[in-house]
Amino acid sequence: MKTFALLSTLLTTALATPVPDLLDVSASASTSQHSQCPKNGNLPAGALSPSLIVPIARKFPNVAFGPTHDPKITPNDFCTIFNLEIPATAVNKTCTLEFLFPDHHQTSAWYVFDGPGDFVFNGYAYGAGAYPNTTYATQPAAGPSPPPGKLLPGNAYVLNSGSCGVQPGQTVPTTVSGALCSNDTLLEYEQTKDKGCPVGFYVVIS
Repeated sequence: MKTFALLSTLLTTALATPVPDLLDVSASASTSQHSQCPKNGNLPAGALSPSLIVPIARKFPNVAFGPTHDPKITPNDFCTIFNLEIPATAVNKTCTLEFLFPDHHQTSAWYVFDGPGDFVFNGYAYGAGAYPNTTYATQPAAGPSPPPGKLLPGNAYVLNSGSCGVQPGQTVPTTVSGALCSNDTLLEYEQTKDKGCPVGFYVVIS
């Protein structure tokens, strides 16, 4: 599985096969026509999806775009915040944060990808997260942010794997959150695991 540094753990990043500059895919393919998912690009039962996805924009710092299922990242402007809720039952367990990015033959979910694929995940403080009305100017408190890495179609990426951070006796979920941004690439996609190979951010608990 390709890897991309995230939060406080840096894993080895490998280059993926070059792709065309622009991929624009509509949800027109039948799921029966999907080819095999990228290596490690399937999800086990119980994988966690984002609880909230909120775009923000540097050029519109006070505009709240509200929740969406379609993240939007544009060069030096739009980022998208992802909240993931780690359940209290994950005490003493390992959480693996993944970004799954099948190519257009492997999913019928739509996406648009244009650029060299350089991204950065701006992490927020542990336990902090976005709200539906979060704007660029009201982002959560900053946390550890890794160096940039590549995200390219046709790959599955492990972003971080380690302790879920849930404390013994804890009874409420813990929010893990960050914003995906890029200086050189447009990415818009449908976050889904129901249209062939899953697309987007997920947490696997083991």
